Amino acid sequence: MSDSPGANGNRYSVLLIENRREEIELYTDLIREVISCNVDVMSKVSRGLEWVDQMSYHLVVADLSALRTAGGQDRNEGLWLLEKLKQVSPNAGVIIIAEDASVEEAVAAMRLGADDYLKKPLNPDAFRLAIRRALDREALLSEGGGAGDTLHLLNSCQMISASLEPMKVLRLVQGYLARELGYLHAAFYRMADGKPERVKTDAESHAAEEILDIAVLANNPFSALLEDELPFRFHERAQLTPGLFVFHFRFMGDENYFCVCLSPKMPDSVEGFEGRMRILRAQLEMTGRNIQQYMGVKRLAYMDDATGLYNTRFLHQILDKEVAQSKASGRPFAVLFIDADRFKSVNDVHGHLVGTRLLNALGNHLKQYVRASDTVFRYGGDEFVAILSDCDLETAKRVAERIRTSVEQSAFLQDDGLDVRFTVSIGIALFPEHADSKKSVMEMADQAMYGAKKKSRNSVVVAPLKRALPPGDGGSTDGDAGRDGGKTA
Repeated sequence: MSDSPGANGNRYSVLLIENRREEIELYTDLIREVISCNVDVMSKVSRGLEWVDQMSYHLVVADLSALRTAGGQDRNEGLWLLEKLKQVSPNAGVIIIAEDASVEEAVAAMRLGADDYLKKPLNPDAFRLAIRRALDREALLSEGGGAGDTLHLLNSCQMISASLEPMKVLRLVQGYLARELGYLHAAFYRMADGKPERVKTDAESHAAEEILDIAVLANNPFSALLEDELPFRFHERAQLTPGLFVFHFRFMGDENYFCVCLSPKMPDSVEGFEGRMRILRAQLEMTGRNIQQYMGVKRLAYMDDATGLYNTRFLHQILDKEVAQSKASGRPFAVLFIDADRFKSVNDVHGHLVGTRLLNALGNHLKQYVRASDTVFRYGGDEFVAILSDCDLETAKRVAERIRTSVEQSAFLQDDGLDVRFTVSIGIALFPEHADSKKSVMEMADQAMYGAKKKSRNSVVVAPLKRALPPGDGGSTDGDAGRDGGKTA
């Protein structure tokens, strides 16, 4: 790695994210042909993000293969890291280089803030031109005032409009206001039943949050903005409370949101700042509507028609998320595989239309016996799956037993003049105690469910342990969980 940025009288500082020696030498030589600069090389992107924040780079050149290596082999992971890069340093120019570039990926990268997206084998002239363009844009964004402020706003609005995740949009707003106001800390609030409620974000400073809460309580900044329909208001520092900036916007179904910034700096031109805030607010309202429409379509794609529960398409997404969270936190999650016993006889006696209504009733019943953080899915036929997030074995067993008992004691479809009674068999498996992959934890829960059917039906069976659990964490209800090749009704 070179000397720190700014050393040796060089005007520019460049970060190169690459993990292949030949490519590092080529890119470094080409960059230095264009500008006098220091070039720092990082092979680990997470460390590179820290350096971007600390060292104020003018330009970041990243090989997409290095980004994917850091984030996983999923193509979208590399773009996620690009987004994080722009959040850390929104003014830095970014050039992405890819070996197997696609049009869709290039468009996504540009929308997330990349200045250029170049395909290998690299054309030296195109690379040199991309460097000049990126640095010209970085200089305009960094100089502040007039065109720089406007370009920064347009850049942020572009990234906001490209996002379909509410929390990502809020982080982008924080990043934009940090550049505008240089605040100490910021948090979001939304009005819920006429009262302000804090919106949790990824990273929070408890000390700063407490100071912010005290200042909000002392100033009561929300009511005036709601009454006057103002986009923002500055609150001067008082003897016991710091200064505040409060930005009001409508988001996600015209809900009232507020971004509250602690100890902000006043903008040079309040009139120009107000114009930018009105544009930002309009963009947020439009993006909120787009997200709602997208979520509505997505919900239809992920819903099971017969039961109104989520389907297996969404199950795989939730499993991916739970596996990642478990690996990061070290906390397990549980899978319950639930099968209605002798359901075929219901169809034989009452017909398939009644059977479908019964599946819907069972799905609604299951949702009442899991926690708000858990998710229930229809797996297919008369089989259901419940994913219990951040759940140990004892909790999973209690939830499963509660479901089993409640179904056994219930009479279904009484509103239709029927009295349908049946039971369920449930298998339990935990990640990572019983399995170390998404596929295997589902298989273990499935086998445990078949073990319950073989045992007696109307029972709960825990998959055999992959490794020993800590003392007091419970054990298998039945160690002979397993599937013998044929389904037991």
